[in-house]
Order: sequence, then C-alpha cells, then structure tokens
Amino acid sequence: MKNLLLTLTILGISLYSMAQQSIIWEPEISVADGSIYGNTRPRLTLSTNDNPVVIFGGVGGALHIARLNGANFDSPTPIVPAGMETYLANWTGPDIAAHGDTVIAVFKAQPISTGNIYTVRSTDGGITFSDTIRADDHDIGESWMPAMDIDDNGNPVVTYMIFNAQGLDERIAVVHSTNAGLSYEPQLVVTATTNGVACDCCPPEVVVSGNTQLALFRNNESNIRDSYGSLSEDGGVSFTSDANLDNLNWLITSCPATGPAGVIIGDSAYVVSASRAAGTYRVYASAASAVGGLNLGDVTMMDPPTATAGDIQNFPRISGSNDTLVVVWEEKLSGNTDIICAVSTDGNSSSLGTYKSMVNASATGTQSKPDVIYKNGFVHVVYQDYASDDVIYRRGTIADVTGVNDLIAEQVHVSPNPTSGHIQISGLPNIDAEKIAVFNAQGQEVLFDSAINQNSIDLEIKDSKGNYQVVIYLINGSKVVKSVILN
Repeated sequence: MKNLLLTLTILGISLYSMAQQSIIWEPEISVADGSIYGNTRPRLTLSTNDNPVVIFGGVGGALHIARLNGANFDSPTPIVPAGMETYLANWTGPDIAAHGDTVIAVFKAQPISTGNIYTVRSTDGGITFSDTIRADDHDIGESWMPAMDIDDNGNPVVTYMIFNAQGLDERIAVVHSTNAGLSYEPQLVVTATTNGVACDCCPPEVVVSGNTQLALFRNNESNIRDSYGSLSEDGGVSFTSDANLDNLNWLITSCPATGPAGVIIGDSAYVVSASRAAGTYRVYASAASAVGGLNLGDVTMMDPPTATAGDIQNFPRISGSNDTLVVVWEEKLSGNTDIICAVSTDGNSSSLGTYKSMVNASATGTQSKPDVIYKNGFVHVVYQDYASDDVIYRRGTIADVTGVNDLIAEQVHVSPNPTSGHIQISGLPNIDAEKIAVFNAQGQEVLFDSAINQNSIDLEIKDSKGNYQVVIYLINGSKVVKSVILN
C-alpha cells in the first residue's frame, strides 16, 4: 500500500494545475477465487446498511452471488438451478438490484433461441434465493440481454431485447412487478415510436426514480448507432418520449456490443456510453431533461488516453446522487487496460471530462468490465481482474481537495502506513497547516489537533481497525487529505 493514496491522474494538464476531486480508495477485496467460481462481468448492488452484493458468471453459464460480511465476502452462492445454463459473455450477462433486504437478480437462460428471462429473489439480503421466476412473456422469437432496477416500493423493473420469429425487428421491452418480484405484468414495447430498430447485440438498461423510468438502448437507424432513451413519467404505464442521447451520428455496419448506462437525479437523466464516432472508442457523458419529455443537453467526451493509436475507452457505468456523479470505465493505455474513474461534485456532467484517476491498485494485467454505485458518501466499484483472475471489490470516499496544488500535497507524509495506532505527520510548515482532524470510514471525527507549531506531529488513533482519513486544514481555507490504515 502506498503511503500517498491521494492520487489524481490529470492527462493533458500540467501537474502544477489545481486539483478538483479525487477518491481515497480503501484496500482491494477479492470477491471470490476466480479459478473456482469465475469472474465474468460482475454487477453490484447494495442491500440493507449499504452492504455490497455482487453477481458474476463462471464456467458453463454458472452464476454466483457473494455478499460482503465484515472485511471479506462470504462464499459465493449459486443461483441457477441444476440443468439450467445462462447466456453469459464479457459484454452481456446477469444484472442485480436491491431494496433493503430484497435482492433480485435477472438472467437469460440458454439456449438463446428458446430460453426465457428469469429472476431469482432473496428476502434476507442475498443469503438465500428463491427458485426461478419467469420475467418475460415473449413467446414468438427470442428475448435476451436483460437488465433491471428496483423502484422506491421494492418492485423490480426489467428490460430486455426482443426479436420476431425470423430474428429481426429488434425492439426493447420492459416488464414490471407490482408484488416485489413474485410475478411480472405483460411486457410493454418501449421503442415503438423510435425510428429504426434496436442495435441487435448492444445491452439495454433501465433506470428508475420515483415515477420516472428511462429505458436506455443503442439504436440502429440505417447503421447510425447512437445511444437513445425512452422515457416514462407515469411509473412505467406508458413511454411517451424518446430521444437521441449522444447525437454522434456513429456509422458502423457491425454490432459494437456495448450499450449505454444511466442514472436519474431529480429532473435530470445522466447517461454514459462508448462510441467510435471520433475514429477511436471514447466514453461520452450526456445530460438530459427528464421532465415534460426527454430533451438532450450537454454531451461531454471523457479525457482520452493519448499514448498510442490503439488506446481506447469502453463499457462505462454511472452512478450518483444529489450533486455528485461518478463514472467508471475500461481504458487501454499503451496496451495496458485499467479501470478509470471520473467524479463531478457540482451536478454538472460536463465537468466529468477533465479529471480522472485509476481505480485498480495494480497497474499490471488487465482490469475490465466495471460496475459502480455511489451512495451515502461512498463509491463502490467491482471489476474483473485478470492479474489475479478474481472479481475485485473496492470502496472509496470522495475527497474535496479543490484549491490544493498536487505538489503541495506531496510535501506531507503520514507514516507508518499501515499503522498499529501511532502515526507521524511531517512536512506541515511547508504548506501553512492550521489544524488536523482524523475521520473514520463512517465520516465521524475521532481525533483533532490544532497545535501545529513544528515540522511534524505525532498522533495516536485509539479506535477500531479500519480505514481513516487524515484531513489537514490549511490557513488559506483549502485542505490536504491523506488515507491511513489502522490494523
């Protein structure tokens, strides 16, 4: 573990520029042994007390769910009945959502031509699950690539793609449950008024907030394959407005196998997607009004990798609440693929395009297919890690370091790290430090010192094991944030 965990990767901007936000990451946790359980396309939800529950795929279409229990994940639980195999790939697979202790997972059963969309349901936070419950009612043609969300009453909303009997006429359907996932209503086609068809191998998404529901998909109109949304403002009874949500006019004759993701906050929808409209795969963030119809606002390209022509960005995910937006994606730089994160705390998606940092601790191997949830001040991320072959979970907190020069922050050192309790903070006179506070992982202040009149200060953290933030307040009103682990 590096002593300095406050790192901010700013590509294309001088290291002397002023930082905005960064994330203080806690240590990585392996969700499961990939050699036993697999690691394909993990997805994440939070049950009661924001406890992480992760679903991921394995060999032979197996699906497993693992939940965090203290500092480690419990042994994964298989959720597919004996004799059933799921459709699974790196770019599409199962999804999961939760409302309190109700955790619901959705998946597509094999064979692809006749398999249905099923859910399984837990009422104990993801410890045990029900038998399969059929979600789709599409009996003529295929259905596949499901995704889901849960509304404020604990009722799941499932979306998926449907084909006709000839494997054509690709559309996006949505089904609702009114009894917390015990059964599902008839499907509703939400792309009926959209020109063209749905992009046939680009996974759709659905996001829910109050009475607002947004089905997201990649459209195909004469091989223009931009990201679209279909909006309901009456709780999913009808979807009456659709819109192009990136307006990139991406012309491609083959299916790119990558779709959009989104979040609804207040009256706005924020959507991320990948496109090669600029010649190379890049990630874009869009903002749209979701009241009185779906209307596109800003479209922002994430800060691109610049080392070689083969550097790409793909498979973005987004989460957020209030004025905070967090985006993660897979990025290849000089042949090495990492998970990158961008943060905005001003409620403006356009500010996501400037600052980014790496999520994975190891810079070796390939890290891919991330998922993210931001809730109650914490950023939760899962991803495939081909250095260990495991699914990795990592949690972090957003550090507001506006106005602190990176080189100033680097003059402060906290050691030892990890520590058994005693820490020394050095370099304080060089940055005009005024006071110091230490906060635990729940954001509670556990230590305070305002007597800074020497080069270094010795402090004793007398608290339980875990991750702490050392916040150093400067005379000019800004602050430096360091992370320390108490073991």
